Amino acid sequence: MKKVITIIILINSIFSFSQNENLNQIYVDWENPKNFEKYNIKKVAVYSKEIKKNGKIKRDSLLLYSTEYNKNKALIKRINHKFINVNDDSRNHHKFISVENKYISDSLIFKREQQTKHIINKDKIEFISSLELFKYDVLNRLILEKKYSEKNEYELSKTDTIEYFISTSYPEIMEYEYDYKNRKTKQFQATDSAEYYSKFNMKSEFKVSKSCTYCVEKYLSQEWKYDENKLLEWITYTNKKVKHTKINYLYDENQNLVKEIDSTGWYLGKPSLYSIKEIRYDDNFKIEIQTKFNDDLYFKKETRKFHNNQLVYELLEAEYPEYNVETTFTYSGNSIKKTTNRFKKGITVEEYFFDKKGLLIEQKTYLNAILIEYKKYYYE
Repeated sequence: MKKVITIIILINSIFSFSQNENLNQIYVDWENPKNFEKYNIKKVAVYSKEIKKNGKIKRDSLLLYSTEYNKNKALIKRINHKFINVNDDSRNHHKFISVENKYISDSLIFKREQQTKHIINKDKIEFISSLELFKYDVLNRLILEKKYSEKNEYELSKTDTIEYFISTSYPEIMEYEYDYKNRKTKQFQATDSAEYYSKFNMKSEFKVSKSCTYCVEKYLSQEWKYDENKLLEWITYTNKKVKHTKINYLYDENQNLVKEIDSTGWYLGKPSLYSIKEIRYDDNFKIEIQTKFNDDLYFKKETRKFHNNQLVYELLEAEYPEYNVETTFTYSGNSIKKTTNRFKKGITVEEYFFDKKGLLIEQKTYLNAILIEYKKYYYE
């Protein structure tokens, strides 16, 4: 008898499967150098093939993304290929995004930089980078994150004069605190000033200016409260020091989590109940039923069933049953099959095939039994 599992698929994620591993771990994080070393590979590449209307696969292929690990330089480079629409143009346009991760050790990232393709005009070159910086304490705990974008422009104002401009957005800064058990207890947040650098010829020094129009002083944005062993409460706050959201966690006599109560409403006056998740345990099975009370939400109730900590069934219930979404996964040997029934829109089947190492090598998607997407995975 085949087992059934359900998995959430993430964009730009690559999956691996092995019957000897917990299925909750089949997602391979290719931004972690340890996984390259674990599978003894240096590069992962994913290609898609165009599908004809009759479901037949064409020979041409398109690179979707690739990730490459350089152990000597403690560096991971990733290229993402995206389809975008420009100015409501119905045609697809290609956009390549380059991401570079630099590491302190075999797993601690200290810088992530994302760049799009340079824009080159007659008298101007422009490129924009998104940057993330990370800092750790002596116990290798993340204590600071800084996120911002940087725009570089080179302009030719005369035949022999190049002007150079750099502008940085308002950096978002997150700082973290931990308790004696290394559990995260507080997150602080701030928005720093934007900076502008300009030089009107390449021999001069940069002129620097700053703007603090949208600066936000450091404030407590999240807080986690525990007893000796368990998380009891998670709270978020606004930058006005107003409580925004609170989740309470309740446990049974065996210390199993049995209920999550999520309240929100900015706590201006009386808070509102957002959702209640109830959890039941029966031998090797666990059932989660989450009821949502926000009228604006499309799905009002979500049910998930787990077997041996693996998600085996998911039902998303809308206001009217014909708009429900029901999902199951079946697996055997070196393949996984996901079946999603959207009732009004038909049935989608996604199939995943793995090699002897447990690495994903092929992915097929069918809509009402017709192939609509095909991806191939390569490892070096």
